[in-house]
Amino acid sequence: MKKTKLFKKIIIAGVLLTAGITTLACLNSQTVAAKSLPVATTKDYNKLQKLSKKSGVHYIKKRKWYASFIPGDNVEAYRDLKSLKLIGTKSDPGIDDWDVFIGAGTINGTRYFISNIKEKDGKRKYIIPAAYCQVPYGYQLKKGHAVVHDYNGSLANAYNGYSESDHKYGKTLTNENIIYSNKEDATFTVSLKQDGQTKGKHKGFWIGRTPIKFRVDGTNTYENYYPLYNYVPNGELIVTYIKTEDLSQFKPATVTYNHIGTITKNHKFKPAHKKLNI
Repeated sequence: MKKTKLFKKIIIAGVLLTAGITTLACLNSQTVAAKSLPVATTKDYNKLQKLSKKSGVHYIKKRKWYASFIPGDNVEAYRDLKSLKLIGTKSDPGIDDWDVFIGAGTINGTRYFISNIKEKDGKRKYIIPAAYCQVPYGYQLKKGHAVVHDYNGSLANAYNGYSESDHKYGKTLTNENIIYSNKEDATFTVSLKQDGQTKGKHKGFWIGRTPIKFRVDGTNTYENYYPLYNYVPNGELIVTYIKTEDLSQFKPATVTYNHIGTITKNHKFKPAHKKLNI
């Protein structure tokens, strides 16, 4: 079951962990010089989300580490603030991808968070869509729930997300959000064992509640899905997608993912550590 997902987990646990680490190594020297920085909570994310709605570029004073909750795998999410061009950095959700955001704002109609990175030739500012930085919600499946399916998919500017060994798709980036819900070997059944945190006091799932519109692969049909963050025991997350109407089969819950933190029933994110020195 979930052969593609298991294949992805093996890859993520190895090679792809370097994506976020590369970003961290280049962060503003002022940030890295600090022995430790506090980790952002839901309140911090919400403040930047509010700031991102303002037109233009706006900066904040307080520096904190922000865990990535990007709703997809292997996404080219970062753009140069000046040129607005993608810089080729792959980003994934979870423990391998942290950032220190210095501001937010709406640029060309899109809401962004802003980060500051020091390079050999000076400092550059980068932006990432604010929609990629929203804390997910904690859920459990309801007792007697109907079967819920999840699907492989790909966000725009990410690897195809279907089967990286499939010669038909290759390892090319998708041009738009694509869902593979019409592909038998990209359709799974959601279970706590396969997709959730199964150990400890707070078991369950993390689900992003911002609808994402996907084109169903091979058709001109568009459907909305929610990202389902699939837990890997080392604390890494990968993402599959559930249909928005299937959220009715879940109930709010407090869920703890090791190494990342806890999302409480009333949607408060408590990081695993109050401060980090990465």
